[in-house]
Amino acid sequence: MATPHACAALVDVFPDLLRTRRALVGTQNTPAIVALTVVLQHGPLRISEVADHLALDLSTVSRQISHLKQRGLLTSSPDPADGRSQRLSVTPAGLEELRTVRRAVVDRLVDHLDGWGDDEVEHLTRLLGRLTGTEPPPETVDLTDHQSSPTRHEMQLQGNA
Repeated sequence: MATPHACAALVDVFPDLLRTRRALVGTQNTPAIVALTVVLQHGPLRISEVADHLALDLSTVSRQISHLKQRGLLTSSPDPADGRSQRLSVTPAGLEELRTVRRAVVDRLVDHLDGWGDDEVEHLTRLLGRLTGTEPPPETVDLTDHQSSPTRHEMQLQGNA
């Protein structure tokens, strides 16, 4: 059982963890990308369900969803269970946007975790999944587009092969 002392040490790390996340993921379009990811992982969803997943106010999420729809990254269709509601789905352009963002974040993580072994990264991933209550990971869509351009690090590895 975790002690208050150990939990206090974890709380002390949270600000650094958030700062590191911002540095790795960036802040431009982060809320929109997170909303897009939620729809991809759990969709098709109603806007209210996206808001629930994000623990955000419906009006905030509605603005993000509107922006994503304007950019052609999300589409909506009538909810078969309730014709008054709409269900959101990720478009092919939205999937490509997520792939592009993911490749960039993976490249930054590879740089940031230089010197870490895969076993350490896997262990951290398991622990963070356990902390967030997502372990084992939910069913995910493979964002690896085997047809698209490789990450910067994949290109370097190919050059060194």
